[in-house]
Amino acid sequence: MAEKGRVGRLLESIANPFRRRTTPEPQMPLWTTGIQEPVLAQGITIPALFAVANENLILRTVLTTLQQEIFRRGYYWEKKFNKKCQVCDAEFQHDISTCKDCGSTEMVEPDPTQLVYPRWVLEQRNSMEQTFMDVLREIEYDLNITDDAFLILIKEYFIDPETNEMAFYRVKEVVRGDPIFMRIIADKRGVRGGRFRVCPIHRTEVKSYSEEEKQCSICGTDMEDVHHVNTAGSGKTQYYLKGEVIHVSKYQPSKLYGRSPVSTLWRQAMTLTAMDNYMYTAYSKRRIPRGILSINTDNLESMKAFWKATDEKLERDPHYIPKIATEGSGKGGVNWVKLMDSLEEMQYIPARDEMRQRIAAFYGVSNVFMMDTGKSGGLNNEGMQILVTNRAVEFGHKVYTDHLFPRMSEQMDVTDWKLTLYPNEEEDEVTRLRRDEMEVNIAQRMMMLGFKPTLVEDANRDIRFIYKQPDPAEQPQQGAPGGMPPGMPPGGGMPGMRMGGGMGTPGALPSRNIPPQLAARMAQQAQAGMPNPGGEGMGLRNTGPASPQNRTSMGSGAPFSSVQQRGSNPSGIEQASQGIINARNPRGA
Repeated sequence: MAEKGRVGRLLESIANPFRRRTTPEPQMPLWTTGIQEPVLAQGITIPALFAVANENLILRTVLTTLQQEIFRRGYYWEKKFNKKCQVCDAEFQHDISTCKDCGSTEMVEPDPTQLVYPRWVLEQRNSMEQTFMDVLREIEYDLNITDDAFLILIKEYFIDPETNEMAFYRVKEVVRGDPIFMRIIADKRGVRGGRFRVCPIHRTEVKSYSEEEKQCSICGTDMEDVHHVNTAGSGKTQYYLKGEVIHVSKYQPSKLYGRSPVSTLWRQAMTLTAMDNYMYTAYSKRRIPRGILSINTDNLESMKAFWKATDEKLERDPHYIPKIATEGSGKGGVNWVKLMDSLEEMQYIPARDEMRQRIAAFYGVSNVFMMDTGKSGGLNNEGMQILVTNRAVEFGHKVYTDHLFPRMSEQMDVTDWKLTLYPNEEEDEVTRLRRDEMEVNIAQRMMMLGFKPTLVEDANRDIRFIYKQPDPAEQPQQGAPGGMPPGMPPGGGMPGMRMGGGMGTPGALPSRNIPPQLAARMAQQAQAGMPNPGGEGMGLRNTGPASPQNRTSMGSGAPFSSVQQRGSNPSGIEQASQGIINARNPRGA
């Protein structure tokens, strides 16, 4: 079972010798201790919320789209930390040998054995032949309709035969609890429990808090507090202990239940349903005619016979326009009496679009996800619509990664890992590579400043370095092996220039710490067209003496600059080399 943390054990040990008093918690006069019922706005029951959500086309399209986008890429297990101090429980996301908070060297890595059983459980199907993702989709559907979701952890308890006490348990499977029947047990303050006790072994043994007996009459085990009940047990209420049911709310969490979004959108959803019924009746069943054709006549009997024939024709053709003859004096005439407006006159399409957009805007689902791209230009472009929906999906992810999954991992004794949903949109590969390239450039410049970069090993993130000053004892001695100057990499290449020709990373400055002997030899070989001493790593070409405007930096055509540089005066060998170059190029003299 999950044990208390370091702080919890410390507080418990401190408080044992003392009597404790707490600040009085506010009482809620609307609540009574026992089974709490959810608030029914406008008298709308929970089955009615599910019925309208399943019947209304627009509402179900929005809920299904949001559900698919949240779980489109699945889930994975991620490390909570890279190193953790065993003394102060400080967690670090990079490789470290000494704790920065307490200075302890007792650092541990995440335990991979913690994932053996939880990973196996989530990969199995439950007793309803559902995968873990199927259960999560049901949970998301409940959240979007009632704002209350119940995840039931079916536990298997192991009893010690000698002491007849519960030794340990395991989470056997994960199922969904129906919000129509699941209820929370709480006291007047909204704190879970406080009304019933039940034996964890014999669930039929239920006692109230008013009874003095606290042990099971069958096995003698201590009875535990009841936090949730299922009222759909065919007349037998099912009782659940703490940790067996996880309740979460998404849009408006409170002490007890959430507030249903569908109840807020009830009128819009019912209006859309009525409009759909109107269209269905208009095109499939007998309906009110569009109008009546009134004809003045002196023979009513013939009119009755004609109306009977008209009824028969209307049964065969609902679009048939009846003609009616009326008896009267004077000249006859034909009048048209209009009985109903057309769909255009009733503004059917604009009204339907308005209510559809209000429902979709509440859940954050854009038109482009509902296959409506007719208004996707200008300010309504697809990129902005996708961004809005991605933010709604990100908000939905936090319900699981911050609330549901941590509580579930706690019941499975997983402390070093966390269950996480993949981001909805895959990151652009080019953008990620550009960030990695900039990070590498920064690392090169930090090396030039004397810092030592260390790569942070985390496969789920971008390339990141941490920097620290090198130990003075590890500093290289003056002069490199083989006569190479300090700062020169092996192979003769210059700092800031990569092997294989060409300049290095943009922004990397070449070093000017070149001995005179090496500079003279480089100048002679460049004039003779011979390869440079470092192989192809220098990337220099025999282009002859540099023009005056190109004598300001290395690698621009001349092996070294003839412009007066800062520092000590040139040596004799440098002056001789420069004299040879100037003699061959009178313009540069």
